Amino acid sequence: MLMRLALFFCFLMLPLQAEAGVTVVQALSFGSWISKNNDAQYDITINTNGSYTFDAAGFIEIAAPQEGIFDIDGLPSSTAIASVTVTQTIPLSASGENFQMVSLQESHPATTTAGGTAEITVGGTARTSGNTNAYGDFTYNGQLEIQINF
Repeated sequence: MLMRLALFFCFLMLPLQAEAGVTVVQALSFGSWISKNNDAQYDITINTNGSYTFDAAGFIEIAAPQEGIFDIDGLPSSTAIASVTVTQTIPLSASGENFQMVSLQESHPATTTAGGTAEITVGGTARTSGNTNAYGDFTYNGQLEIQINF
């Protein structure tokens, strides 16, 4: 069964719940795969540098995954970024089984630009349920929240 795992929507939260603009430079995608087994939890991991690994017992690769790159604007100008937190708010889902996004990782600049922008790169792991139910031939979409702390 061919499946496509992609991040559907990225939402940005700042302290005090202020929203900023998000431009998707490159969508986070866990690639396209044939699911061989769901008899255990199997992972596809994409790192922020574009490298990736997967459990060959669970998947056959069709198309490689890619890290997500997001330009965030409307931020304070030339301000130090204390930390960035990425959280799954909706699992990668379609019809039937879902994938959980775990071990989410990010990289970010030390400060925003003079124009108030920051490029955030996101990676992580998509994990099967391991409950023996089959994954269908669908595009699986999810949602992440990116919180930037100053």
